[in-house]
Amino acid sequence: MACLSLLSGFRPLPLLLLITLLGPVALVRGVTFRVVNKCPFPVWPAAAPNAGHPVLAGGGFLLLPGQSRRVSAPPTWNGRFWGRTGCNFTSTATAANAAACLTGDCGGRLACNGTAGAPPATLVEVDLHEDQSKGSSYDVSLVDGYNLPVAVWTKPANPGAAADRKCVIPGCAKNVNAVCPPELQVTAAAAVVACKSACVAFGTDAFCCRGAHGTAETCRGSVYSRVFRDACPAYLSYPYDTAAAAARCYAEVYVVTFCPSRWGDVGDRVAQA
Repeated sequence: MACLSLLSGFRPLPLLLLITLLGPVALVRGVTFRVVNKCPFPVWPAAAPNAGHPVLAGGGFLLLPGQSRRVSAPPTWNGRFWGRTGCNFTSTATAANAAACLTGDCGGRLACNGTAGAPPATLVEVDLHEDQSKGSSYDVSLVDGYNLPVAVWTKPANPGAAADRKCVIPGCAKNVNAVCPPELQVTAAAAVVACKSACVAFGTDAFCCRGAHGTAETCRGSVYSRVFRDACPAYLSYPYDTAAAAARCYAEVYVVTFCPSRWGDVGDRVAQA
């Protein structure tokens, strides 16, 4: 009865007094990546975080043609997305970390769990900032080569509104695999499935922008990076490529679309999905 009498006299503290006693409360809102597959074949998207950041969605999953998936991320996440193609995770060939995918493989696993993909693969590089005034930055890089076209943009907060063009990184004007020089080609079943960068193909300091070529002044584009530049002008074609700047836009939803136009189209259109 004594306990009941004590409780009967209890009155909840006003919200303003609680805030005063406990200090300011920060309402942290996460970010969503809507990953879309518009290719006419399956794609296995993958994600790998930079050091100190969590793995998203187990690091990889399957998207059949026309499917999409929402992936949640902390508001300050840093890392990369890429797409894998030609995967077979049921084959006995995946034993002992053998490759399970023709492109973008991560040790033969469906869920990469933070492991980076094997080049060549088109990379979406992301650096999120919680401070809206700074804006989050993202780019599409062919520094490690190309396997799929991809577009990235911010989804407007107001339904039906058009995407802000400065926040859009469109896909490619040409299919890079169709114009890839023979010495950079990755083939399977007599078809070109990816295109290496010159750094991946030859490994020299000049192509990899390292050693004596490790500055913007000493690392210049090559005939190979110009193939990438001509086909995908919005993508980074080599490490010090200044012609394609990263987008810097804050949003709660970012859309990452593989094959944003029909596969093999000459032009590329950004889908407002």
